[in-house]
Amino acid sequence: MNQDQSAPANNQKNLGALHRQDDQIQDNPGALHRQDDQIQEEGVNVQNEQENDEEINEQGGVNQETPPEANVHENEVHEEEAAPAPTLRRSTRQRFGPEHWKQTRVYYNNQAVAHPIQAECSLALLPSDHQAFLGKIEQHYIPKTYEEAKGIKVWMDAVNAEKEAMDKNHTWDVRDLPPGKRAVTSRWIFTIKYHSNGEIERYKARLVARGFTQTYGEDYTDTFAPVAKLHTVRVILSLATNLSWELWQMDVKNAFLQGELEEEVYMKPPPGLESSIPHGKVFKLRKAIYGLKQSPRAWYHKLSFTLTAKGFRRFEADHTLFTSQSAQGIIVVLVYVDDLIISGNDQAGIQETKFFLKSVFDIKDLGELKYFLGIEICRSPGGLFLSQRKYSLDLLKETGKIGSKPAKTPLEDGYKVRRKGEKGQEDPLDRPFEDPAQYRRLVGKLIYLTITRPDLCFAVNQVSQHMKDPSVHHWNMVERILRYIKGSPGQGVWMGKNDSTEIVGYCDADYAGDTMDRKSTTGYCTFIGGNLVTWKSKKQKVVSCSSAESEYRAMKKLTNELVWLKALLKDLGIESTSPITMHCDNQAAIHIATNSVFHERTKHIEVDCHKVREKIVEGVILPCYTRSEDQLADIFTKATSLKICNHIYSKLGLVDLTHP
Repeated sequence: MNQDQSAPANNQKNLGALHRQDDQIQDNPGALHRQDDQIQEEGVNVQNEQENDEEINEQGGVNQETPPEANVHENEVHEEEAAPAPTLRRSTRQRFGPEHWKQTRVYYNNQAVAHPIQAECSLALLPSDHQAFLGKIEQHYIPKTYEEAKGIKVWMDAVNAEKEAMDKNHTWDVRDLPPGKRAVTSRWIFTIKYHSNGEIERYKARLVARGFTQTYGEDYTDTFAPVAKLHTVRVILSLATNLSWELWQMDVKNAFLQGELEEEVYMKPPPGLESSIPHGKVFKLRKAIYGLKQSPRAWYHKLSFTLTAKGFRRFEADHTLFTSQSAQGIIVVLVYVDDLIISGNDQAGIQETKFFLKSVFDIKDLGELKYFLGIEICRSPGGLFLSQRKYSLDLLKETGKIGSKPAKTPLEDGYKVRRKGEKGQEDPLDRPFEDPAQYRRLVGKLIYLTITRPDLCFAVNQVSQHMKDPSVHHWNMVERILRYIKGSPGQGVWMGKNDSTEIVGYCDADYAGDTMDRKSTTGYCTFIGGNLVTWKSKKQKVVSCSSAESEYRAMKKLTNELVWLKALLKDLGIESTSPITMHCDNQAAIHIATNSVFHERTKHIEVDCHKVREKIVEGVILPCYTRSEDQLADIFTKATSLKICNHIYSKLGLVDLTHP
């Protein structure tokens, strides 16, 4: 199989479907690229990076009395009059800065920002309806605590609506706290639910118990409840694109209140309800409210029983995926706690399923799928685009990097793990970072960003290995990742319509890449119908004795993923008898996988790695040698140059449709 003809190359053929004309760009009300006078009125003050301060503000480089658009000369130096100076003749001719001045400077309160976010992110290339949707979801304030929401009518109405729902469902009884029992605490969580056109569906307040204050064996036992794998979500989206399935979203109101609570749990009154019960009393919970450790399990069993009673079948490959097949077509229901994705090609059956769910639960139909778990989904006749643009911008604002200088790559080209003391015994970069909790929170948010950003996968894998004891050097790595995100906040995965369901996989390994313990890094990615659906960068658990051995272990990881994808498609009624192509750039590893004669070289390798051989013999997997320059999994194992990154990004279907 020719690598250049493989399915990933098809990702680009329909990208033009989302590009708009210039007149549409000018009429876009939600675009991020605003005029300078609009930005000045907002009064937003963005802090410049240290290197920008030297460039812009050295010797008072911007005249604060004159608008920066008028009569600015590059070589003029404005100094305060500290002492009488000799009178010099100055030319009265008007002088203007270079034409690109406004393109490289944005002014906030007459202060220049060298790297404005408007230069990196715009909505102009997206369809007009999606522009309006994204513009609306960014306009509203969401409080983080009850104290912030207090006094704001829309949020207090949401709190009251939640209280009424609690009373209607007989969620609790007022009781005295029995001796020896401990009451859990609670808090309010606020969010906004949107219709598919961007209009507000409702302001939502949710009462959440602090489940971490529960005690195992006392007020909870079994807690496990499955949630939809993000891999499964992308698989369904890829199939919906290639097979022209519909995509709908529904939200269950007070979902956890549907589950019955078997254990004896007491809760202190939350903020806003202290005065509603006598002093010293507590709530004895009857329903499994949000936050309790056993609540997701109780709700999942309730929903699973309801769907199976309706005739849906639960998948063994993913227990959150339910299907119903008939002569009219297929209906797919994917469950992520109380958010449901409904897809398929049986239009009448989908509408019937919606009505059925509404009759059983208090559920809202949010329309076409556009915004799910922080993922923005933009669909057009040519394909579907996934990104976390808003999440990225919020992260940049939170960390103060909205005005930072963008980085071209997540890590430096040729990056290697830094040994402590490598640059000297008292290297300041080896000092422990002052706030490890902040480091952990930020890395956790970066991990969530990799849902639609495979380009961040390896870099985030590296910084996540130092959660326990991060150093200043590791924090600098995190800051570089943020500066890279600044350069492409809207980057995401494009899924083109290719009318195919073929599975293809790429795997690679960086032999002994970790100079600390000499362990290798596994990287792989998979495609369905030419669309990227899964990827991973993971450090191997054991030290490999050769590059072939590390690549063989990477093949084992990819084999497990490909077998799971094949089983998932089989459950969906999509089955192929041809073997799945596995691309590997190490011929020795392929020889080990296809021949069992290398006993001396492979007898120490874990038995489970030989599953690769088993699947090759069964005809499930077909290993294929791929040149290193065509290895798409390369970016998941090492830091590469900008040229290599851009080449692989284009093959993966990784684009930024919001870049101006």
